Amino acid sequence: MMHIQPSGSQLIIGGWKETSLVDVLESVSFTLWLSYCNFKCPWCSNSRLARGYEKKVVPIGEIVSHVREARNFVDYFHVTGGEPTLQYRSLVTLYLKIKEETGLKLSLDTNASLPEALQYIFSHVKIDHVAIDVKAPLSDAALYARVAGLQTKIAEKIVERVREGIMLTSQNTEFLELRTLLVPDLLSPSDIETISRELANLDLKAPRIAYVVQQFIPYEGVPDEYRNKKKTPRELVKQTAERVAKVFPDNVEIWYRTIEDGNVRIR
Repeated sequence: MMHIQPSGSQLIIGGWKETSLVDVLESVSFTLWLSYCNFKCPWCSNSRLARGYEKKVVPIGEIVSHVREARNFVDYFHVTGGEPTLQYRSLVTLYLKIKEETGLKLSLDTNASLPEALQYIFSHVKIDHVAIDVKAPLSDAALYARVAGLQTKIAEKIVERVREGIMLTSQNTEFLELRTLLVPDLLSPSDIETISRELANLDLKAPRIAYVVQQFIPYEGVPDEYRNKKKTPRELVKQTAERVAKVFPDNVEIWYRTIEDGNVRIR
């Protein structure tokens, strides 16, 4: 299992934001970005952080101190990346200290490709909300490879690990938020529908489940190949969400997210 482990009292991070309205549906979070990722998505808005160009080693106690100051203004402590589970041991130490000192709900954003790391995390601490970025249909390793910036042979193994990670997470969190970015020239609405059908067939167990269709936006951090592309049209994102609402069972919330509308629930 690929992992990056600083000393147990430190994490390699890109930074944090004291109040975020976009990382946990219908909630405010203190959001921490961890450096490094095992994927190389060509459209990633955090590409410099994900590839380790933006990083600093920070004591866990320093992070806890800043979260403590913000705890009255947020609902969750949310960790994203990069891929946070690469630093799973130190991440657990951080989560336990945050819970002990602030009482905040805990949240994680992951690509779910490291189920062993997820198992370690879930066996040590309760994570109230997990967001999983489902990059492409798990039945199409070649497409998954293009979307995630991987070799096809590696993607053939990764998609099975992602499936395992999704199933494991659904059994260990109260709120499972599944997300897919509608990336121009990489994913079509039909691909999103295929992803939705595959997820619907997994018989996920979390008490609350949501699926979010997200708009691609060529932010400053996006690599050049996709930095020059236009954002996904708002109406296409909305129509795709309406389309997948017919695929998922009724217990799954369907949302879309655009810069124009924010988070919108379809059903």
